[in-house]
Amino acid sequence: MKKFTIFIALVCVVMIAPMALAQNWQPAGDNWIAKWWGLDLVVDTGGFGTSAGIDYLAEGSGGLISNASVSTRDGAGKTANAIVHLPDNGGSLAWSIVDIDVEDGNNMSTSHGIPDSNDLTWHGIIVLISPDARTTTMHPAHDDHAQIWLNGEAVYDNSAWTGGVQTVTTPTEIQLVKGENFLHFKCGESGGSDYVNLRFEPTDTDLLIAPTVDNLFLDVLTPVEPQGKLATQWADLKRN
Repeated sequence: MKKFTIFIALVCVVMIAPMALAQNWQPAGDNWIAKWWGLDLVVDTGGFGTSAGIDYLAEGSGGLISNASVSTRDGAGKTANAIVHLPDNGGSLAWSIVDIDVEDGNNMSTSHGIPDSNDLTWHGIIVLISPDARTTTMHPAHDDHAQIWLNGEAVYDNSAWTGGVQTVTTPTEIQLVKGENFLHFKCGESGGSDYVNLRFEPTDTDLLIAPTVDNLFLDVLTPVEPQGKLATQWADLKRN
């Protein structure tokens, strides 16, 4: 009976433990983040002056997700199956792993396989897993209007392009909670260069960042616990 009890306890630990230690996480600290969980580009937006005021995620999903909600556990999980329907702005848009060239001044366009383009909006999500609650500083670069949400709250809103793909004009202090922190980066472009970039502090090398180097995102997050069910991995929800 004792051995059986120990076995059950170990099974429970395996079921609820984070999958954090075995993954090939993106380098953190002051490294520019190259992999994002990104939406297909929103196009024909009329420029950033118009697009900044539109929540394309809410509009195209019937309210299932929104700019703020995808920076939370619940909203990020829903992107696994959330198609954003925007007939006048690109059609039916879906989420996937997106790689940006952190040195490319047109990486919003090129990350989706198109040349430099005008009047588009880029959406990307990352998860930062922190070993503790901390205050740190994020360093965004963007062209043009960038808006960032963290854990459901707007933390950055800057309509001025920063002047270079790795040039930061407005370092911004943020609060991370212990465990998973969801960040949504939206950037609207009018003309000329189109880029996004983000890094953190040199002291933040202990942060774990997903998507991972081997292109895992929802699969590596800690289990969720649907009401009336045992703990379930994000990947299980994705399959269902």
